[in-house]
Amino acid sequence: MMKQAQNNLFEWLNRKSAPRGILDISGVKDINRDAAKRLHADLEEKIGCVDLILTDNRRRMVSIKGRRGRHELRLHHMFLGSTPEVIQALAGLSKGHAASKDTIRLYIRENSNEIREVKEETLEASGHVWDLSEILERIRPLVEDAPQDVRITWGKDGRGKRSIRLGSYEFESRTIRIHPALDAKWVPDFFLEFVVYHELLHAVFPPVPTSGRRVLHPPEFREREVLFPRYEEAMVWEKANINRLLSR
Repeated sequence: MMKQAQNNLFEWLNRKSAPRGILDISGVKDINRDAAKRLHADLEEKIGCVDLILTDNRRRMVSIKGRRGRHELRLHHMFLGSTPEVIQALAGLSKGHAASKDTIRLYIRENSNEIREVKEETLEASGHVWDLSEILERIRPLVEDAPQDVRITWGKDGRGKRSIRLGSYEFESRTIRIHPALDAKWVPDFFLEFVVYHELLHAVFPPVPTSGRRVLHPPEFREREVLFPRYEEAMVWEKANINRLLSR
């Protein structure tokens, strides 16, 4: 009895002294901050150090990864109403307990009304010069660990700005958007392929919460980025032509 009490005290002291993770609620509008803090605290009590990212995702409700002695949980905001049973199931899922999946699936079904519905977007992959769908298919073998349902489209024209974002990746819809300034004959195919490769890597390496901010390109991302076959050539071309891209 005494030994059990000592063990419980030891575990409690370990939890109190353990490093605390980050709470990221930037992806959800009008969120209940107090509820988010309670959920974060409850998860850390069960799991240990947790980086909790709350989302308004419409496809994936739960994503759990282990990173260097801490856990990264990406949860739909519906989990703000989690019962102790659901929190225990999330903790079990983080430890690889397959039996926890049934509890999580049931909770998601019962709270599916929290998933925001949007109209399916019409994608335009075929440009005046380049067909992005063809380029994406050429790049997929280089990023085999990326989701197979990633989509691609030309983005909106953003002329007149002082900076240019050549591409972006949306986690919720798993969609790559490429700036239309790259749909030109003078833009070489290897550079467009590099931009698509860069954005596809984001599907594999999501932003990492660090010291209260989100690191968009963690070290693992940079290590993979330089493996692009014509990486150096792409960097040289971008530097030489960035002003021309800005003027389009």
